[in-house]
Amino acid sequence: MLLFLIFNVFSVYFASQALQESTLISTNSHNTVTPFNITYNALYSLLVVLGLHQLQQLRTMNTCQQIMYTIGCHLGAFVFGIGGEFGPLRNFSLTPGFWERLSFEGKGILILLALLIGALVSFQGYRAARTKTCARQWMPWFVLVIVWFVLWITLLKDHLYVHVHHALFAGLFSCWFSRNSSFDIVVNAVFTGIVIEGIDFYGIGELTLFIIESNQRVFDIGLRCAWILSVIGLIFTIRHGPLESVEGPDHTLKKQTPLPVVG
Repeated sequence: MLLFLIFNVFSVYFASQALQESTLISTNSHNTVTPFNITYNALYSLLVVLGLHQLQQLRTMNTCQQIMYTIGCHLGAFVFGIGGEFGPLRNFSLTPGFWERLSFEGKGILILLALLIGALVSFQGYRAARTKTCARQWMPWFVLVIVWFVLWITLLKDHLYVHVHHALFAGLFSCWFSRNSSFDIVVNAVFTGIVIEGIDFYGIGELTLFIIESNQRVFDIGLRCAWILSVIGLIFTIRHGPLESVEGPDHTLKKQTPLPVVG
């Protein structure tokens, strides 16, 4: 599974790179292409996708599911990359005042996309409620909120505004569709493909949620608060004694008794 994910990321990434350098994509729609960017953005894409995969429940896939997953990833990257070149959503970004800058057609398209994503999210929430796995469904989002909250503490005084890049947005929603069903695999793959395409086109800046001035001074109190929160979280989550967890038939993790100490 790990090798499949690695080669799938590289395949989607280099396909996105080929699209980026084609005549279909304007030079204003991506960062300058250099050997440095190509090499290290591939590494960043791999690290981000593997990190997202760690938050999700997609642990195994059969051959058919792997094929669906890789097709979905490639389609997500290509469709989003090309879609940004045409129509009223060209150069669209989720920054303050974005709604006023959109044309009437752009607002209509955005509303339709929001309704589609909302329907998918609601359907997934309904499935989680029906199978009584709501806690497991929300866990990846809960973890991501904690991560960004701790980082936000360090910028509480000086950050200017929030900018939700499309790779960050897609990565968040990929975590919502992480069961081992064909539906989840396809939707997860499309969002993951958008993540890879975003990092290929714009680099690690796609993970920039808090916009700050580069010459802002370091917020020392925020750093100390972030460290204190991290220590409290570490203490709270430390488990005493080695425990073994296994996944039951209902895809829930069940705790086992501590392993005996030998010697």
